[in-house]
Amino acid sequence: MKRTLSILSGVLGAILALAGLFHYLIWGTPVWVVTALESAAVIFLSFFLFTHFELVKDFSTRRSTKFGINSVLMAAIFIAILSIANFILARHEIRFDLSGTGAFSISPQTVSVLKNLKNEVKVIGFFGERSNVKRQAKDLFDNYRYATDKLKYEVVDPDKKPTLAKQYGITEYDTVVLESGGQKATIRTVSEQEVTGALIRISRESKKSFYFVEGHGEHSLDDPERNGYSFLKDALEKQGFAVKKLLLLSEKKVPDDAAVVILGGPQRPYAEEERAALDAYLAKGGRLFALVDPLVKTDLEALLGKWGMVVSNDLILDPSSSLGGGVPIVNPGTYPPHPITHQFNLGTFYPLSRSVGFDPAKEGTFRFEPILKSGQGTWLTTKVEGDLDIDPKRDKPGPITFGAVVHYKDEPTALETGDGGKSIDASKKMRLVVIGDADFATNGVVRSAGNGDLFQNVVSWLAEEKDLISIRQQEAQNSTLLMSSAQHRFNFYTSVLIVPLSILMVGLTVWRRRRRL
Repeated sequence: MKRTLSILSGVLGAILALAGLFHYLIWGTPVWVVTALESAAVIFLSFFLFTHFELVKDFSTRRSTKFGINSVLMAAIFIAILSIANFILARHEIRFDLSGTGAFSISPQTVSVLKNLKNEVKVIGFFGERSNVKRQAKDLFDNYRYATDKLKYEVVDPDKKPTLAKQYGITEYDTVVLESGGQKATIRTVSEQEVTGALIRISRESKKSFYFVEGHGEHSLDDPERNGYSFLKDALEKQGFAVKKLLLLSEKKVPDDAAVVILGGPQRPYAEEERAALDAYLAKGGRLFALVDPLVKTDLEALLGKWGMVVSNDLILDPSSSLGGGVPIVNPGTYPPHPITHQFNLGTFYPLSRSVGFDPAKEGTFRFEPILKSGQGTWLTTKVEGDLDIDPKRDKPGPITFGAVVHYKDEPTALETGDGGKSIDASKKMRLVVIGDADFATNGVVRSAGNGDLFQNVVSWLAEEKDLISIRQQEAQNSTLLMSSAQHRFNFYTSVLIVPLSILMVGLTVWRRRRRL
C-alpha cells in the first residue's frame, strides 16, 4: 500500500510539474495558478524521494549516474550562461542593418530629433485585432526606443477599450497618437517620416513660418500638377512648419514672423517696392532662399548683387548627362562641404540651371560658400538662344557653381556669446541661399533622387533647425525570395527534418559511446 502511494505521488508530482510549465509557457495562466501547481508538484515529488531514499542513494552511486549528472550539470551551466547573456543583451541591444538602402534603420535626422527630446513622449497605437499595420508599427517604434529611453509605446485595441478610443477622438483603425508636454499629434500613416514629423510638432514650442512669395509666376503651392510646389508644402507642414503665401505688392513688407522667405522661380520682374521690401528684410537679419531659373528676367540681379551674389544670364550644359538634354547631375560625394550637404549621400539633378557666383568686392564683408557644383564634363554657355551647342573658345568648362550660401563673415554664434545668443546683433544673422534652378523642386521631380531632401536641408539650415538637416526616410527594396515548389520542398525537408535529425543522431552516438565507458 505504501509503495503504491509513493509511486502515485511521484507520477502525480511529475504531471503537476509539467502542467505548471505548460500553463506558464503556452496558455499564459496567471502566476498564482502556476505557483500553486509547482508547489504541489514539489510536495508530491519530495514524498516520492523520501519513501525511495535507498533506491535514490543506490542509483546515485552508479558510474553511469555520475556521468549523467555531470552532463546535466554542464547543460545547466551552459543554459545559465546563455540566459545571462540574453538578459544583458536584451538591456544593451546592438543592431545591424545589412539592407542595401538602410530601410530597417531610422535616418540620422530621426536619431537627432530623438536625442534632443526634452520631455517623455507617450505613443499609443490604436490597432484592431487583425490589423496588418500593427507589426510594422511595432518594428518602427522598437527602432525609435532603441535610440531613446524617452519614448513609451503601447498598443490599444479600440474595440476592447472604446472609452479610451473616444477620449482620443479615434474614428479609424491604424491610428497613432503621440503626446508630450501637453501637446498631441495624430497620424494615420505609420512611417518614419510621419512619426518624426509628429515628434517635431509636439516637441516644438511654436511653429516657424515659411513664406513663399507669389505674384510673379512662381510655382504655386496649391498646384498638384508636375509644375507645382504642393508636395513641398505638404512635406514642410509635416515637419511642423507653417507654410504661407506672401504678396509683397499688397503687404509692402515681409511679415515679422517670417523665419524664411522663398522665391520659388519667378517668371516676371519684381517691382521696385518689392525688391526694397526684400532688401529691408535681409538688412534686419532675414533668411532668403532664391530659386532663380535661367532665361528669365526677374530684376533680382541687383538685389542679390548687393549681398554678394552674382546671377548671370547663362546656362549650364552637361553633354554626358544620363538624363539627356544636358541636365546637370550632382552625384553623391561631390557636394562641397557645408552643413546643408553634410552626410548627404543622394544624387540630385536640375532640369535647367544657371551659374551663381560671388562679387569679389564683397569679400571683406560676406562669406561665400558653394553648396552645388556641376561635374568636370559640364560647360557654362552664354549662348542661351537658338540651338544650344558647346564652343570651347566661348564657353567655360566645369565644374560650375550653381548653388551657394552667403552670410556675414563676423556672424557670431550663440555659443560664442555665452548668453544663448541674446546679445547677437540681429542684422548679422542674415543668411542668403541662391540656386540657379527652381524646377528641381517641382512635384514632377522633387521626389526623384535627393531633390526634395536637398530643398528641405536648405530651408532647415536657414531656419536654424539643425535637427532636420539630414536624409529622410529610405524606402525598403522588394527583397522577396521566389522559390519553385521543388525548392520549397527542399527547404522544408532540410530545415525541419534533415538538420534536426542529424543533430539528434550525433547526440545519440555520443551518448552510446559514453555509456560504454
